[in-house]
Amino acid sequence: MLPKDVTSDRLPPQVRRMLLGVTLSALGNGLVLPFAFVYFHSVRHIPTSIAGLIFSYGALISLAMAPIAGSLIDKWGPRPLLIISLSITGIGYASFSLIRNIPQAFLVMTITAIGNSAAWPSQGALSTELTPDHLRERIYGASFALLNVGLGLGGLASSLIVTIDKPHTFEVLYVGDGISFFVYVLVVLTLKDVGKRSKAERAAHATREGGWGDVIRDKVFVKVWIVSLFAIFLSYSQIEVGFTSFATTVANVLPARLAWAYAANTAVIAIFQLWVIKKLEKMPRGRGLALAMLFWAAAWAILAVAGVFKGFAVPAIIVCQFVFAIGEMIWSPIMPAIVNQIAPDHLRGRYNSASTNTWQIGMIMGPASAGVLLGAGLWGLWLGLLFGGLVAVAFVAFRMKLPERPQRVNQ
Repeated sequence: MLPKDVTSDRLPPQVRRMLLGVTLSALGNGLVLPFAFVYFHSVRHIPTSIAGLIFSYGALISLAMAPIAGSLIDKWGPRPLLIISLSITGIGYASFSLIRNIPQAFLVMTITAIGNSAAWPSQGALSTELTPDHLRERIYGASFALLNVGLGLGGLASSLIVTIDKPHTFEVLYVGDGISFFVYVLVVLTLKDVGKRSKAERAAHATREGGWGDVIRDKVFVKVWIVSLFAIFLSYSQIEVGFTSFATTVANVLPARLAWAYAANTAVIAIFQLWVIKKLEKMPRGRGLALAMLFWAAAWAILAVAGVFKGFAVPAIIVCQFVFAIGEMIWSPIMPAIVNQIAPDHLRGRYNSASTNTWQIGMIMGPASAGVLLGAGLWGLWLGLLFGGLVAVAFVAFRMKLPERPQRVNQ
């Protein structure tokens, strides 16, 4: 059910409330995101190899659960699934504070991954139901900007609290992260008469033809999915392990200096995202996707400077993340808008879940490939593959035939 006034260029009030929830949960995630690996390894004394395996395991669980989540969203509506998934995620993150050994870590990661597997696609589907076609890029962009604001502020706050030799400081942060998701639940509960299916609608859904087979047979969506997968694999998935490892081991940048690069990335997105959305409104979407990937390719080229000219390493990694952020600001509003314009209403949950899978698969492939190549000292090959791969996928995206961007309805 869309808002009554579909002619306005302002985001509807319910959408603005939902964005508040996104920001609050991001603030909670920001409390723990910079320290998750440190907490496992340095505080709970879980070996590095096992800690990495735990995070990969979480991505695999989310990947396995995504098809189920998509089907449930289509049957029951995104709002009930978002409430349930946020609650499970909140329990999961709060339970990180209780971890004392490896089996407990795997158990808690299982709970958290199950919640996350449904939270992202249900949030995307609900955002779509709340927003007129012509404003969807704006809500996705605003959501991404506020996500970065929350992560940045949360990371800043946590950096003033945590101490390695005081485990309770980490425990407090994880409990706070869990609470932030329940606050988001309270916000979603205020969104009345949207995102849920009546008994008659559920019955109609049960008899309606269509399912995952329709998603797989959608040639336009499959092309978009493949482009998205390789784009994520060659960009976002290389940050946590690849970028960090290259900067510290090849460019010899002190770990503390990495915070400057991440701060530059977050600040650029928080400040300029809405401005970038306005600039994109008349650009064909395929061209926008290609442009985003070219910015990412340029970011990796700049990172190479840090490896060759060590004296410029710190400025180079900062500029790298600045340029990378420009690509993010272009990509983040366009890709979900394409997915939700292609998706028929009765399969929107499945389409969003499938789209989320590109992130999960990419986040499994990226750290593994970066670890192998950088571990073997092949950093030139690593950067060359990222640069060349992004340029090639950008060419494919540029030539894709995508649906026209919806225009504002005049009444």
